[in-house]
Amino acid sequence: MKYIHFVLIAIFAMLFAATPAASLEPSDPIIHYSDSVVEINTELSLAQGYSLKIVDINEDNGDVWVEVRHNGKLVEDGDGTGKENDPFEYILTVEAEDDDEEDEEYLIFRVTPKELVTSGKDTATRIRIEQFRDPTRNTKDFLIYDRSDSVDIGDEMGLEEGYTLSASDLDVDDQTITVTLKKNDHVVKEIKEMEAGDIFSYYKNVNGETRTIFIAKVYDFFESNENHILFLKEISQREDVEVETDVDIRVEGLSGNTVREDERAIIFYDLGDDASKVTIYVDDDRIDVRYDVDEGSYPAVTDELDRGTHEILIETVSTDGSVSSKETSFTVQAKASSGESDPEGEEEETSVTEQVEEIIDDGENATSNVTEGVSDSARDAIGSTAFTYIVVAVLLALTVFFFKREFS
Repeated sequence: MKYIHFVLIAIFAMLFAATPAASLEPSDPIIHYSDSVVEINTELSLAQGYSLKIVDINEDNGDVWVEVRHNGKLVEDGDGTGKENDPFEYILTVEAEDDDEEDEEYLIFRVTPKELVTSGKDTATRIRIEQFRDPTRNTKDFLIYDRSDSVDIGDEMGLEEGYTLSASDLDVDDQTITVTLKKNDHVVKEIKEMEAGDIFSYYKNVNGETRTIFIAKVYDFFESNENHILFLKEISQREDVEVETDVDIRVEGLSGNTVREDERAIIFYDLGDDASKVTIYVDDDRIDVRYDVDEGSYPAVTDELDRGTHEILIETVSTDGSVSSKETSFTVQAKASSGESDPEGEEEETSVTEQVEEIIDDGENATSNVTEGVSDSARDAIGSTAFTYIVVAVLLALTVFFFKREFS
């Protein structure tokens, strides 16, 4: 009998040893959530002065060896390995002030490998990073921190720095919803079919820093005959990082690079990145606006200009909603005297004039097509009206003829 007891104890001991330790549940709100592709020695700057360094990657399965640093220094117990089914967790222990009190533990980081991207010389893997607030450090750089709120389906929730959040497409049967984040009325992120408990996170990778701009947890939905509401928890927002669009500007006139009085000028601008919107101003007057503009070079034609200095402002809205602008100026010279002659200038003038005509024609062709359509319609209407008058006249003549014949 004693051997049976020994066997049972051994089995329980083996089961206990084989069972992984339960993960510590976070006690503070989530402040960062991202999926990033990393290589060996990649270092990611995160919130509250923390950073993660990827020391090594298993080229067979994508497991990672991680170091947690604060202000560049490795924290105590801040290194370890992370696997897909056993993520790396950094747990901060805060010692109790009194001997009769227990130490407090806080989950600060959870790093989960998700997918091996490449292996070999340049091994890379995709990891999910979850960061929770360190209660021993401040949250001064948060514009909104750990707020709970709700938004009616179809309405917008106002946030900071021009951001808004909205909800749509509530599926009551599947309990899913679409959440959309905008900045300056431009969509920067949208996630469909979100469920209760999902994390909505918008972040930017700028100069080696992975910065969460907005984060919230989908908490619950409510539906009635009059209202459909999305409830959110752990809403946090940090100051945005503006990404300026690379723009180069040059101005040409009808006489080469010289713009003359009472002549038009062509403003060429080269975009280094795609943009949601580009607006061109000359002396505070808008002369051109384009939407969903791809990287490349574009022209804009001014009106006839007076002599003197003129200011150009090009305002761009990037695909992430960032608004940036670039200013420059150019000088309009006096008219060339009648006796001056420059063959090269004349050749350039012809070339630029043709460009101006092509740019203007692009706009005028649409107008002329409409005008031609209206003219054709008018001619058709006139012809149709004349034909109607002739038919009516014939009918009246026949009516008079039959009346005379009947009475006679």
